[in-house]
Amino acid sequence: ALDFLDTAYGEQKRRLGPLAVLHPIRAAALLVRAEEAPAPLDLLATLFHDKNEDITPERYGRETWDMLEERYREIIGRRGGDAALLDERLAGLTRAGREPYHQYLGRLIQEAGHQPALVKIKLADRLDNTLDLRIDLSDPTRVLDCNQVIFEALFVGSYRGVELRQPHPAGRKINGAMRLYQLYKNAVFLSLLRDQKAVLDAAGRKLFSSLALASIAEGKSTMLHLFAYHLRDPREQQDLLKSVMSYSAAGGLQHINLGEGHQLDGLFKRRFDRETKSERRQSLQELYRDKRLMGETAVAFIVIFTNFLNDPGYTIKGISANGLAPQERAAV
Repeated sequence: ALDFLDTAYGEQKRRLGPLAVLHPIRAAALLVRAEEAPAPLDLLATLFHDKNEDITPERYGRETWDMLEERYREIIGRRGGDAALLDERLAGLTRAGREPYHQYLGRLIQEAGHQPALVKIKLADRLDNTLDLRIDLSDPTRVLDCNQVIFEALFVGSYRGVELRQPHPAGRKINGAMRLYQLYKNAVFLSLLRDQKAVLDAAGRKLFSSLALASIAEGKSTMLHLFAYHLRDPREQQDLLKSVMSYSAAGGLQHINLGEGHQLDGLFKRRFDRETKSERRQSLQELYRDKRLMGETAVAFIVIFTNFLNDPGYTIKGISANGLAPQERAAV
């Protein structure tokens, strides 16, 4: 299987630079970290989870694809009766064409009713994608303690902001708004798992918690970057933190809304939930230009994923497999 992936992906690279073949291998490694002895079929499904989307006749040409497909069939043929089961797993993990993301996840979770491993594999996939967001970064903010910065900003009168000697990092292929979009995808997935009452075994629970923790770490890194290089006024930082604190305390992060009382109102629906890639690209560009909103969004995601860790009943009301439906807005 590893040899097949190496042949299929070759020297292809992911957007941030690593070889594309590393992603399925790392996702499989994460599954093994969570479940020391996963079923061979689950391990194969993790290694091949992107096959139907990445290895296509359109991308490779019919002749090469036929060769790869024949080789894939030879590999899974060694599993005997498991071959059809593996195909079924891969079909469940594959997002079809323009299938909306929430609909795809809802379908995957529903199919996990008779293929429980699908949820674990998708959690491992999302976890690796989240960890991969900073694989190309030498991040100066790593020397900072985000919790300490928030404490000093809110409670210490002598707070003077975040000081870093390193210059602003050079531009990256994935900017802060794109990173926040990945956190949105994580929030939708975890919320749907809770909403549809997906049954998670011990490995699934480990991966769920790990994805929440990785998302919190990404939110903190984004906030610190903004405080260090873009929103440097200590008073603006204090106001931003207090604003999100009040919004969260009033229930604003408990549901999808389209109100107009706060910048975060309509965040998921207006900024991230777009029908086409071009619309989403434009929306993320607008978010990237609004550094104040980016800072509030990063802090909001820290709160959201902490809620997922702290409260086993927490979900974001209004997120379903049918889409994002605004709920009654809490007073802010």
